[in-house]
Amino acid sequence: MSSLPKEAPPPIPDHQQAAVEVLAGQPGPAARRWLLPTALVALALFAVDTLLVVNQSTLGLDIQITTFIQQINWGPIVYPMELINAISGYLQVFVGVGAVVLLFLFERRAGWLMAIGSVASLIDNAFKLLISRQRPPADIVHILNPTTGYSYPSGHAVFFTWLSFMLAFSLAPRVNPRYRPLLWIAAVIVIVLACLARVWAGVHWPSDVLGGFLLALGWSAFVLWLPERWLPSPKLRWFRQQPRSA
Repeated sequence: MSSLPKEAPPPIPDHQQAAVEVLAGQPGPAARRWLLPTALVALALFAVDTLLVVNQSTLGLDIQITTFIQQINWGPIVYPMELINAISGYLQVFVGVGAVVLLFLFERRAGWLMAIGSVASLIDNAFKLLISRQRPPADIVHILNPTTGYSYPSGHAVFFTWLSFMLAFSLAPRVNPRYRPLLWIAAVIVIVLACLARVWAGVHWPSDVLGGFLLALGWSAFVLWLPERWLPSPKLRWFRQQPRSA
């Protein structure tokens, strides 16, 4: 007696397939249909946040959120936040350039992704000069690490968002699928800690870190949307392993 043919599994919804492709570090047609809208939505929200900041419409909420965050006893979480705050200025540039160079040596495609992603930090500096928002004053918030320069958007939020996002995406194809969630969870943790650390230290308003996060997220999604033919193949390395002689 012949067995009945098995039914084909239901197709995966387009948005779920897009998420699978991005988490695997190999965006396909489904991912590209979602990446550009994601980038546009994130950048539109950044534009809204920027407009509210320019009109000083966020100050009341900024003060409330900052006060709340600074009153929390963060326990051992303080140590990674202090480390994140310490990575600033020339040290931040060194870390960013070092990550790009190391990824270039590891794989050309990963290096290009990191290099293009780093442009977000240049865009951040342009907006800082354009908006020229002053940092939180000491008579309103408790400032742990006095910092010079303008406040909006947060350079740390921009830097750690694009760095963590692009690093996880670049390394995902080389990581065992069962461990990829850990890679992305680590990236999310770093981004959240970077945003919290700047408000906790009193050097940025919450709207600053929100703007920095949205800017970097939108730019990173745009970079991943770029046609793959513009980047070297994931299998192409600078140094190919030489076959062993018999």
